[in-house]
Amino acid sequence: MRSALRKLPTWSWKFERPLPVHTQILFFHRVSHILSKGYPLLEALSMTSWDKTLKPISDELNHSLTKGETIDEGFRNAKFSKVVTNYLYFARSQHDLASSFRQCKDILQLRREYTRKVIQATRYPVLLLLFMLVAFSIIQHTVLPNFLVLFEEQSTDTLWLLKGISLFIRTLGVLALLSVLASILLRLITPKLSIDNRIRLFKKIPLFYKGYSFVLSFLFSHHLQTLLQTKLTLKESLEFMRQHQRYDILAHYSEQILNELAFGRTLSQAIHPCEMLRSELTDLFHQTNDVDALNDELELLSEFYMDHMKTTLLKWVQWIQPAFFLLIAFLVITIYASIMLPLYEWMNQL
Repeated sequence: MRSALRKLPTWSWKFERPLPVHTQILFFHRVSHILSKGYPLLEALSMTSWDKTLKPISDELNHSLTKGETIDEGFRNAKFSKVVTNYLYFARSQHDLASSFRQCKDILQLRREYTRKVIQATRYPVLLLLFMLVAFSIIQHTVLPNFLVLFEEQSTDTLWLLKGISLFIRTLGVLALLSVLASILLRLITPKLSIDNRIRLFKKIPLFYKGYSFVLSFLFSHHLQTLLQTKLTLKESLEFMRQHQRYDILAHYSEQILNELAFGRTLSQAIHPCEMLRSELTDLFHQTNDVDALNDELELLSEFYMDHMKTTLLKWVQWIQPAFFLLIAFLVITIYASIMLPLYEWMNQL
């Protein structure tokens, strides 16, 4: 029954802007340093509030924790990023908060670094591309119609070239508009879909499906390893992951594995139907039965996934500028052809 309720779409349009990333990083840096000196959390929060910038955050967390809320709920109330609150959910079972906060700081710094790289790589190409699109629009509505009228009585190659360019500009505009609309719709609709429908949708977008499978496999291996490290049993760890609703696909797969185990299947058989988990992860459960060995191998596998995602993202960032500049060069040539070739043809007829 609970599984069915989780799969129902929830339509919530509430949006809360998280704290600035640099403020979150500063907070985790301060608190983790104080905790590493042996101070308890509430006292560390009180000392962090000496900084006027961090005082509202410390007060909100202090208020939430004294009310008995969990640590991830407290950070959610203080408007920390989802990536932080989701990570801190799994820190409930750990006793080393200083280490967990340092890891949160590292996650935020990594995210900020790659976001900055993407912005730096796309800033000027996007501006140039927008300029080209505006130029295309002006040519489409002013220059090309005049040339088409000039050459409409002549069946020349230039006339067909102009018609081809006009069709190309229209097609490019329609594709750009459809891409923007599709991105907006996917962002709005995807969270509202049931988990099964969402997975089916992801499978229809191969590039996204492959990338998300790496993210999901990393989350599964990393959090399962973290929970096993706290001496929880495998079933207790999976139950802990099942209760985390923020990673709904991860929770869905955890529940699916638990149900398969309840029917008497082995762990390798139980994880096999989880199609979005990478083969490296599922094969690991085929090869390892000892929990201690599984813990070590999951740690190695999660490190591999993290390194792979960093490398892949860096490659994409490095290819962004060349790809944009090639597209812009093609657009410049098209604009040149749409203006100069008809002029040469017209001058030859004089």
